[in-house]
Amino acid sequence: MENKNNLPSISVVTESEYNSILLRAVALIEEGKTTIAKNVCKSVNSTHWQIGQLLHEKKLESTHGSRVVRRLSEDLKLRYPKMGVSPRQLWNMKRFYERYQCSDAKVLRAVALLPWSHNLLLISKKLGDEETLYYAEETIKKGWSRDLLLNAIKLKMHKKQLTSFVDNNFTSVLPATQAEYANEVFRSNYNLGFLNVTEPLAETELEDRLVDKVKLFLMELGKGFTFIGNQYPLEFNGKTSKVDLSIIEVCIAL
Repeated sequence: MENKNNLPSISVVTESEYNSILLRAVALIEEGKTTIAKNVCKSVNSTHWQIGQLLHEKKLESTHGSRVVRRLSEDLKLRYPKMGVSPRQLWNMKRFYERYQCSDAKVLRAVALLPWSHNLLLISKKLGDEETLYYAEETIKKGWSRDLLLNAIKLKMHKKQLTSFVDNNFTSVLPATQAEYANEVFRSNYNLGFLNVTEPLAETELEDRLVDKVKLFLMELGKGFTFIGNQYPLEFNGKTSKVDLSIIEVCIAL
């Protein structure tokens, strides 16, 4: 049947069918955004690489080339006021080129797809090519932010061996990228550096700090998690007790 405009009528779809259409449309848009982002990173990094190569080939160093680089920065800012071409960034471009000029094609392809801030972080950590490749590929695959990349480096995730044993259901209820990262974080050794502990703490204060961090972590994971509370009462044989530190119950939405 056709309507008065001679266009086919839209058939009625169920809520489930509509949700399927919506999810597919969202997936296509997100895929397109990712492709665009990668192309933008590739273009930006290519420009930075070539400018860095230029400075390298002209043998400009901070000891005797700072005046030239400052002048270059000022002139470029007049032409491209919205582009990051400060003297510091120009030196970073040179560092970028010099760090990877002898690396193999696989490493170059990986770092070319990273945001500039991620590349500067990797360079600052003075990692080898193998380590750099691991973190670059993981960032691309899992969509790590700069902070997540920094945490992964601090946890030395490149040294962690994946095992077949997983004692949670993250992979069945979380998007793949979140599930993989969550599993890797929970497999890592305990590290209390994130609590800013510099001196002995009372147990209650340590508990409060841990609980605050757990709450923040669960909120960053997104939907599907519920924080029940710390010092959660447990009943056994008619007696109510609380554990020494804290009980955190995570409810996964199925």
